[in-house]
Amino acid sequence: MRLIDKPLTEKQKKFAEIYVTSSGKFSNTEVAIEAGYDYGSAYQRAYELLNPEICPHVVKFISEIRKDISRRYEISKENHMEELWRIREDAKKKDNQMVRLRAEEDRGKIMGYYIERKAILTNKSIDEMSLPELYEKMRSIKNKHRHWDEKKKAMEKTKEEKNEEK
Repeated sequence: MRLIDKPLTEKQKKFAEIYVTSSGKFSNTEVAIEAGYDYGSAYQRAYELLNPEICPHVVKFISEIRKDISRRYEISKENHMEELWRIREDAKKKDNQMVRLRAEEDRGKIMGYYIERKAILTNKSIDEMSLPELYEKMRSIKNKHRHWDEKKKAMEKTKEEKNEEK
């Protein structure tokens, strides 16, 4: 019998299930301890169980569990539409119009009856502006800050007056 076809022990099965369902919340050593392996050898057991050259049958079982979970939670247009229909009908029974409306709207979006458009309104960068747009931008900046020019002229005038007095 090839090693990859070898049946798993209960501890190996438990390790694989905890490993997949914990999704990285526990270290490999903690998973091995939780599966029932001895505390002192848990690090080594985890390494061996996750090594495809040492325990290919465990690695294969982990892969099968992951595939099963992916299939179970897979989203497709069909099952998404069915779920929205179920939500819509439940909301209809409970007279929850907002949930019903939202489910129906989402079903319409899936079918392509609605086109969502978003516009990001930002100022163009200088590199994207044409020459007339650049001149207009310069004029608007100058007008926006014209009070600084007036202050500057007033300050220069007072400096000149002080110099003349001396």
